[in-house]
Amino acid sequence: MEILIVSHSEDVAKGTKVLLEQMAKDVVVKTTGGINGEIGTSIDDIIEMFDSVEGEAICFYDIGSSKMNIEMALEMNDYSNIHIAHYPVLEGAFLASVESILGKNTDEIFESLAQNFKEKIK
Repeated sequence: MEILIVSHSEDVAKGTKVLLEQMAKDVVVKTTGGINGEIGTSIDDIIEMFDSVEGEAICFYDIGSSKMNIEMALEMNDYSNIHIAHYPVLEGAFLASVESILGKNTDEIFESLAQNFKEKIK
């Protein structure tokens, strides 16, 4: 199970990755954030990250266009192995990371997310 982070900020994406890897040592975290050092998200960068995924992945996002770009990337390609998590990016990704290294599957992780967090408005 891989954890994917899409943020408008490169620093937020990288910082989240560092925290997750420190707290859940064996988790695979991939990130994309910002555009050329500025705030924003790039569908091309998201697709590149999605293309690198091996197996199942849960993708967390921060705000606005990050969700839209993720959805467009999923519509443009066959990424049936990538699941969008409409939950808080940091706390949700932390929970998913810990549960994934404990061997829980995607459905079990989403059940835990739903029990612990209010889902973002879709």
